[in-house]
Amino acid sequence: MQAVKKQRTEDALSWTKNAQKLAKQAIYSLHRGDYSRAEEQLASVEKVARGLLPIIEKEPTLRYGSYAAVMEEYAEAAIFKVFLTEGRMLKASELRELVQVEEYLGGVLDFTGELNRHAVACATRRDVAAVSRCREIVDALMGQFLQFDLRNGALRKKFDALKYTLKKLESMLYELSLAEATGMKSRNAEPDEPEGMNTGNATAD
Repeated sequence: MQAVKKQRTEDALSWTKNAQKLAKQAIYSLHRGDYSRAEEQLASVEKVARGLLPIIEKEPTLRYGSYAAVMEEYAEAAIFKVFLTEGRMLKASELRELVQVEEYLGGVLDFTGELNRHAVACATRRDVAAVSRCREIVDALMGQFLQFDLRNGALRKKFDALKYTLKKLESMLYELSLAEATGMKSRNAEPDEPEGMNTGNATAD
C-alpha cells in the first residue's frame, strides 16, 4: 500500500511540474500576443489536470501542494487570456470543474501582477485608455477582496501585493497625464514661422 501511494505521489509531482511550466509559458505567450500558442499550452495543462484527477480523488492530500499550485497558475493564465481576448474577468464558475475557489482567488491575485506588466507595455505606447482599464479592474478587485477576512497565509500575502499594484497603476496614469500635458504645452509654445520666410532656400548675397 505504501509503495502504491509513493508511486502516485511521484507521478503527480512529475506531471504537475511539467503542467506548471506550460502554464507559465502560456502567460509568456499571451504577453507576446501569441494567443493561439497560449491556447495550445493551456489545453495541455488542462489535459494533465484532468488526467491527475483520478489520482487526486484516491489521495486527496495530494491536492494541496504542487497540484494546487498548478491550478492557480492555470487560473491566472486563463483569466489573463480572457481579459486580453474578451476584455472581461473570467468567472470562478467557468473553471469550477478543475479549479477550487481558493485556487481561483490565488489565480486572480496573481493575474493582477500580469495586468501591471501589460499596463507597462501599454504605457510605452502611450495607450492611456488601456492603462486606465487595467487600473479600473485592479481597483474593483481591491474592493471585492476587502470584503474577505483573509488571515495570514498565501492569499493574504498576495492581497498585500495587490495594494502595491494599484499604487503602481495610479502612478503610471499620473505620469502619463503629466507627459500628455507637457507635450500639449510644448506644441502650444512653438512659435509660428513668420509669413513669407523660407529659411530652407535662403542664400547669401
